[in-house]
Amino acid sequence: DPSWVAALKFINNVWIGVFIYAILFVAAAEAVTFVLWLAKKMRKDYPGYRRYIVARGSIVIALVLCFSLYGVFHYPDTKVENYSVTIDKHTETADSMRIVLVADTHLGYSVGNDMMERMVEEINDQDPDMVVFAGDIVDNDYYALEDADKIAETLSGIESRYGVYGCYGNHDVEERLIGGFTVAGGKNAKVQPEVDQFVEKSGIELLEDETAVVAGGITIIGRKDASKPNRAGAGGRESIEELMAGVDKAGPVICIDHQPSELEEKAKAGVDLDLGGHTHDGQIFPGNLLIDLFWENACGMKKVDDMYSVVTSGVGVWGPAMRVGTDSEIVVVDVSFRQ
Repeated sequence: DPSWVAALKFINNVWIGVFIYAILFVAAAEAVTFVLWLAKKMRKDYPGYRRYIVARGSIVIALVLCFSLYGVFHYPDTKVENYSVTIDKHTETADSMRIVLVADTHLGYSVGNDMMERMVEEINDQDPDMVVFAGDIVDNDYYALEDADKIAETLSGIESRYGVYGCYGNHDVEERLIGGFTVAGGKNAKVQPEVDQFVEKSGIELLEDETAVVAGGITIIGRKDASKPNRAGAGGRESIEELMAGVDKAGPVICIDHQPSELEEKAKAGVDLDLGGHTHDGQIFPGNLLIDLFWENACGMKKVDDMYSVVTSGVGVWGPAMRVGTDSEIVVVDVSFRQ
């Protein structure tokens, strides 16, 4: 029964988060005990040692349960984050554009149609000019979607003046998952044909090292994923310089790239606004405290030369079906152009 498989997979994804927190807090408790031992404040033959061990264990169990339960109930709650940018370029038909950025939906065992219905409602409430899906639309396996046709119908209900554009991410390819984590694949991993069809039914215009022009002169560039560029078996992704070669740089240029990498290169090539995801902002504590060590812009908005980089923490989850210290979100970017 597919419903039982889905339920067990979800439980597995929750369990991996519980396991992570169990290791974390047990290690912390052992570290405290070691410090007390060094300071000669607590030894096995000391009075009260047994009570200390019981109290320590109780605190660890309570922390694991609290963090895990909070994370499981928190991650489906999607908030709206707002940013404003000004691009010093002129367009003939628009003096501003409202873009809704969505990334990392990770549709599968942990994210389904209920979350997508709420997300679409939130997107439409923003009255967007354009909607962008910045990769990781599915979580590696099309057949993990409980009702793909229903989800596609839900996503096709997104209302946008200039359309819905997107690119693939590193998890849109077919790979084996254990506990929600990818354990196989590589640069040559392929997207299932069903995923391509699903994205098309969802009303998302996929840009894979391709460009589109909207609103009378605003160029949209969609890139192949940096770590899985050979998803179609047709070679790696083009450089940003190659993609910009035929672009009118006098007009605004918006880049959709799943991973927030090569920011300096994009800025120098003439990109005005780079939209991405991938990082989940660390997703669960303490990842949220460490993620900035690995990315120039791990989450939020940052100006790199004359280019703005906007990175979202994403809608869905990868691995543990929980968020602690981070939020699921959609991002509204209000762009103003030169009059």
